[in-house]
Amino acid sequence: MHRRNRRSSSLANRLRREPPAALRGKAAVAWRARRIAWRIALLSVAWGGCWDATAPAAYLWIDYHAGPTTATSTPASVWTPEMWGWVSLSTAGAGAGVVNPLNTGQNAWRVTDSAATIPNPAYVTELTARAAADAVTHGWRFATTARYVTDYGTGPNLGLSAYFGGRAYHLMFDFSPSGDLLAALHDETPRTHHVAGATSGAGAFHRFELQYEPGTAIVTFSVDGRTVDSQWNGVPLAHANTFQWGNSNQAGGNRGAMEFRDVALEIGPFAPGDFNNDGIADGRDFLLWQSSLGAGLDRVGDGNNDGRVDQADLALWRQGFGSTAPSSIGVPEPAAAGLIAWAAMAAGRGRRRRGAVMGER
Repeated sequence: MHRRNRRSSSLANRLRREPPAALRGKAAVAWRARRIAWRIALLSVAWGGCWDATAPAAYLWIDYHAGPTTATSTPASVWTPEMWGWVSLSTAGAGAGVVNPLNTGQNAWRVTDSAATIPNPAYVTELTARAAADAVTHGWRFATTARYVTDYGTGPNLGLSAYFGGRAYHLMFDFSPSGDLLAALHDETPRTHHVAGATSGAGAFHRFELQYEPGTAIVTFSVDGRTVDSQWNGVPLAHANTFQWGNSNQAGGNRGAMEFRDVALEIGPFAPGDFNNDGIADGRDFLLWQSSLGAGLDRVGDGNNDGRVDQADLALWRQGFGSTAPSSIGVPEPAAAGLIAWAAMAAGRGRRRRGAVMGER
């Protein structure tokens, strides 16, 4: 009897509108934040019957992390791409470990192409027939956190490449004569974009992303969460469905060096704010964002892929809250739609009240 009463009391405390009288100041703000998170998660569980359980979900095909910098880190101890399943196109190895570049607290893998020979140094993966079919229907996303180091004065070279659906997409980086960072997208017509100035981040780490739109031949190129080119369709080329990072220039002359901190290839569908890739942006994703806020490795809550888990990702989740990926067929019932609207308002009130708790750690 007493145990039942304690449970009822605990539930009542979680559902009450105001914190207990004993809580004041920051403790009261923290209580409100936990209450809103708990109620949103509860609503997510309640939605279980309101969505089509067969709706497809995104999944990770392959990724790479060079690993965090520790007191014992050495170039030889940096995690290699082969450890993660990538295949090197160079028999001598395509790169080497770099410890704590730019004092970021994360190691990197430097790919250097200093010789005008073929094959160019790069790491590659090939999709299976099933994964390729999923990518045709739901799209794919190929992204990296990397920095361009040098171009040897020879033109665009290192970056990301995707061979998919009978087309080739080559993203190649280069420095201008004045030291600005440029991105060249291989196409029938020149597509060169200014990424950063010589004194404003040209040599810094950036988040570069390619995302294929299902049902089209279009790939969107983004830098640090900002769309740079949304009309790129590559060039026709009969080739296996492979993805690679390293030297993307198919000629042997262009050379350079680039450091990759992480790389990921994902298969859609993608929904804004769907951090756990289950096809729905809901309360579970909010809790994932909250738990990974400020994370530098395995950024589950990094919805805009800018290399940080911050308030911008929370804004993305709020924008997509209650939505499914474009190719999902689950439709919320009227009751669920009402819950979605209520939760969105609750999240808005909570953000104003608990900014110091959720925005800082």
